[in-house]
Amino acid sequence: MSGAPIILIGTHRSGTTWLGEVLSQHPRLAYSVEPRHVWTWGNSYTPDDVLTEAHATERVRAHIRNTFARFVKAEGKDRLAEKTPSNCLRLRFIRAVYPEARILLVIRDGRSVLRSTDEILARGVPWERILTRARQTPIIEWPAYGRQAFGTIWRKVTRTKLNYWGPRPPGWREWLGSDSTDLVMAKQWAGTIGRAIDDADYLDSLGQGVFRFRYEDLMQRPRAMMTEICDYAQLADPEPVIAFTEKTADPTRSEKWRTALDDDLLAMVRPHMEQTLTRLGYTW
Repeated sequence: MSGAPIILIGTHRSGTTWLGEVLSQHPRLAYSVEPRHVWTWGNSYTPDDVLTEAHATERVRAHIRNTFARFVKAEGKDRLAEKTPSNCLRLRFIRAVYPEARILLVIRDGRSVLRSTDEILARGVPWERILTRARQTPIIEWPAYGRQAFGTIWRKVTRTKLNYWGPRPPGWREWLGSDSTDLVMAKQWAGTIGRAIDDADYLDSLGQGVFRFRYEDLMQRPRAMMTEICDYAQLADPEPVIAFTEKTADPTRSEKWRTALDDDLLAMVRPHMEQTLTRLGYTW
């Protein structure tokens, strides 16, 4: 594998699926979609999704790098591009595994994330995705995900709305036992992106920072913003990526939360989201 990996970081429902598709337009990038089992290898039995440099043992680092190198080679490409939303809680771990990586951190208004996550909870996880994750996860690690997986499958079979989906920041299980689903989603978003920003600030202080950008800015100025992103990522011949961004960017997606979320819900989640939104440059 030649060239530094491009690691796309963003919370669930923050545009990473679309951004992954954007990156996949480059003919020399091997794009891996949410290979959670690779990142958590050897660290599956943690209470949440947080991993730090302390978890990046020599054995773990070698496994992750070798696995992705084989993937890139099998795809006949030169360079890895990857996205896994729970990696918002693993920036320091990723930097320890890949000191050379070009890390992209997309930030999106948490109210948009709330609206979009609620759609996923109502729709449920597709069977194909459930089966793919089961096949990808080593059998020895199945017990680590059994409880959560069983709950997801049971709710799908009974056509019951999911009560949780996505990254697991510290405290996630306690929230499930005491809070409404809307409050859980609000705390999940704040805890996930808050940890990502904390770790990005720490890496910045070491001169190992990441490229941060707002989803809304990319929607409004797709060519200019994606040109900056590709420059940071040191992506040669980026025009296919930039052109696809310009063609598919949809500025209207940034404002859907305004009509989808009612005033009572916004008032309930505001105490749990406003401080983080302000920190990220959004206003309530």
